[in-house]
Amino acid sequence: MSPDEAFVAQLLRALAAAQLEAVIVGSTAAVLQGAPVMTQGVDILIRGTPRNEVKLAQLCAALGGALVEVSPLSRTRRILGLSITVDVLLDEISGGLTFARLRSRAVKIPIGDQIAIAAALEDVIASKQAANPPKDLAQLPILRDTLRIKAALEEP
Repeated sequence: MSPDEAFVAQLLRALAAAQLEAVIVGSTAAVLQGAPVMTQGVDILIRGTPRNEVKLAQLCAALGGALVEVSPLSRTRRILGLSITVDVLLDEISGGLTFARLRSRAVKIPIGDQIAIAAALEDVIASKQAANPPKDLAQLPILRDTLRIKAALEEP
């Protein structure tokens, strides 16, 4: 298991311990599905509820990180002090993709002794297209190619 996979497995164990339901989104979700892209952090999406705020604090304690607000204009939190930065997005991601929608279409991916719930590659593509920053736009052709190859491999 690579150090990055070991970190994701550790994150998944901490999420389970905190009983915090999360969907891995963004480039990490794409990488977990075979996309040959790089990322420097893990993005997770959770429901923004008071109970999940408590669970988020438990998650940070379990990981040994500190939770900070990215911006007063954003509903994104960041867990600092870890080997890999974790961004926690609340309720929805770019493109109006809600937690419920992403969770209903998510894929389950085994990582070590854990199961990751990752946004479907189609949803990762839609979100990156809607977000529109240059680094996301640069990944879109690779993500679309990955989706085409996966579909071709799954055909009978």
